[in-house]
Amino acid sequence: MAKIDKFLETMINRGAPILRMDPGDAPVLELPGGHRMISGAEMLGTVLDGITREIMPETLQVSYFRGEKISFDYTFNHESFQVLACKTNLGTRLIVGRGAPTTANVQAPAATASAATVGKPQKLTKLIARLLSVGGSDLYLNTGELPIMRMDGRLEVFEEAGSLPAKELEELVKPITPAKNLEAYHSGGDTEFSYEDGTLMCRVRMSLFHDSSGPSVSIRVIPKAVPDAETLGLSDAVKRLARLSQGLVLLTGPMGSGKSTTLACLLDIANRTRRDYIVTIQDSVEFEFSKGTCLLRQRDVGRDVGRQKQAIRAALRQAPNILAIGDIRDPEVLELALQAAHAGCVVLATLQTTSIMDTFDFLIGAFPPNRQPYIRSRLANCLKAVVGHTLLRRANSGRAAAIETLFLNPAIAGLIREDKLEQIPGAMKNSRYGQMTHNDALIQLITARKVEPMEAYLRCQDRESFISACKKAGIDFDPRSAGQVTTE
Repeated sequence: MAKIDKFLETMINRGAPILRMDPGDAPVLELPGGHRMISGAEMLGTVLDGITREIMPETLQVSYFRGEKISFDYTFNHESFQVLACKTNLGTRLIVGRGAPTTANVQAPAATASAATVGKPQKLTKLIARLLSVGGSDLYLNTGELPIMRMDGRLEVFEEAGSLPAKELEELVKPITPAKNLEAYHSGGDTEFSYEDGTLMCRVRMSLFHDSSGPSVSIRVIPKAVPDAETLGLSDAVKRLARLSQGLVLLTGPMGSGKSTTLACLLDIANRTRRDYIVTIQDSVEFEFSKGTCLLRQRDVGRDVGRQKQAIRAALRQAPNILAIGDIRDPEVLELALQAAHAGCVVLATLQTTSIMDTFDFLIGAFPPNRQPYIRSRLANCLKAVVGHTLLRRANSGRAAAIETLFLNPAIAGLIREDKLEQIPGAMKNSRYGQMTHNDALIQLITARKVEPMEAYLRCQDRESFISACKKAGIDFDPRSAGQVTTE
């Protein structure tokens, strides 16, 4: 008898559709009327690791030991259960969902079947579970087409799922779509929201829209556990940003490059090491933070810039020590961030720019010429760091991030104030404290054998300088010898 069986027996007897087992907490049953603990005993992460190893298939062991999320079926007492497991900072976490009985004469209680299907269509849940099982990040559903998954940056067709007619696609998302979003969608508009499926170890961000074929859905899965800095490849200099007492930190990069994940990692470090007040203002709440030593409040404002501004102003009246802002989209939000940093708050914000120079062009160019000297002065005084993100495909599987870092020092602050931005890359090379150019970040990944030179070449910002950097680092790589161009 496996150790988990006694918990499953209690789960069946009480008619619970979901069992949660988190390291450091007592097991919890999710019942139609609310949570109920099985016992007061807290489960150690090592104990949950042993429970998982005892029942998981051998084919998933490699993925599990790598720290990846795994999902598999387990049968007990003629009933099928879906088990999801992953390693967190505190240890292994388990979520068990009840499936259907495996024999005709064994039936789950009617209340359980109802609770298991309300608000989460089975087919959509299965599609997302399939996405998680292969390590995918995004799922695209379009009228009359086969579902498409994004894995390691590549798109793969999910052929066995079959195509979805317009009516079926709308019925698929209707039960989990909030009323206001459904109204906007039916009126022909685009809408976004996030939700948490109790049977999946992630949050789900949904984008609903219409294209020329009919209804379309874009789904992104977000792990509930915050990845640690080592997994993300963050340097000690970047991790120290979580200890700042004031100033503005910008996390930049294209959409989907890992900015929000780095932001969550820095907040998690602060939440575990400081005793301060943290407020986050984001399009949608993504990561869940474990209980720490900080008071942490998370606000979901959607993509409404007006609500974002209102939320920032309200947060500033609460005097937070750390203010985390989602994407900065207009000059007024940027000015509010600078105001907060100037007033002594640590402001962590994301920005969709592709290079450090592009970042400064956006920050300063967003304002009219007569205000630009003032903004440059504010940036020189308040900006502490710019952390740029570029995601690349790993040589074997998965993805790796090239982290470009600019830390302000008096010399670089002077260049910003005097409008000599073109000299910043040179000043970075002549400074030691944590500076990392984009080329240097790519070279590090190549020498560590994490990415191939051609993959880095395709993602670099200046191909001629990248080839020179490879030569300087002793990497024999020059695509020009094979007749490949070095510009787009």
